[in-house]
Amino acid sequence: MSTDATMRSSRLSGNGGTIVSFSDRLLKSLEYLGFKARCHNAAAACDTVARLLAEQQKYVLYKELFPKEWKGSKASFYRAGSYKRYSERVNELFELVNEKCFPFLEYWHDDPETDFERFAIPPLNFDLCCEEIDFDNLRVSYVAGLLFYFRDEEVWDFFSQKYDLSAQDFPKLSRSPHPNVWLEKQQARTKPYRDLIRLVDHSTGNPWLDLTHCEYQELFEWNKETIEMLTTAHQDAGKAFANLEKLDERIDENPRRVLSELISFWNIGRLLSS
Repeated sequence: MSTDATMRSSRLSGNGGTIVSFSDRLLKSLEYLGFKARCHNAAAACDTVARLLAEQQKYVLYKELFPKEWKGSKASFYRAGSYKRYSERVNELFELVNEKCFPFLEYWHDDPETDFERFAIPPLNFDLCCEEIDFDNLRVSYVAGLLFYFRDEEVWDFFSQKYDLSAQDFPKLSRSPHPNVWLEKQQARTKPYRDLIRLVDHSTGNPWLDLTHCEYQELFEWNKETIEMLTTAHQDAGKAFANLEKLDERIDENPRRVLSELISFWNIGRLLSS
């Protein structure tokens, strides 16, 4: 075979003008033969077509979310990637989402045979039901929120050692919060307390903060709306913990007053001084 003929056989203009190598063309042919072999009955044909459609939808998602990376990508449409059920190009989409949008690889998805048609995300909040809490490594404001969920001396021991305060210095805690605690609109003075209680209670409305390891994991779909929602929610989750910094400072300045206000808000839905 002449050099020119070899070059013509080794590459072909493909999707979007990209060059497809001879090995990729061969893999494409083998994939087609595999497709024919799998489609020996109607059920198998439907499964195969559904898989192919799902992969095409991920290519569309890749182009929508990362047009620059898609244009410059050399990843194969036919060779399997690290996650063997998907092509290198789809694997590239997974990696870009993990890097640029939110982390989700290497948690439940560390198996190369993972089926990614729907995916889970790792909780960013503390699991109060099954996770051993190290109070010394938590923000002091978060520990204050735990007063309402750990009805024992362990949390008060923290405040006793840090600020010389005990449960006897404050009103008795109600068994359940006042309904005002869950109101969306709060006065500027009570909003930090409302946000804190919702964070500790896993009632923020943010999936990164509300999901726990102890419950059945919510599964998400591969579409632009879901990826963008989870990206924004992940950013908001980081802000939720960062926003506790000011409350930490207030507690350090006057722990008795801030804990009194927090307990008042829990018990009667407002601050005693308001």
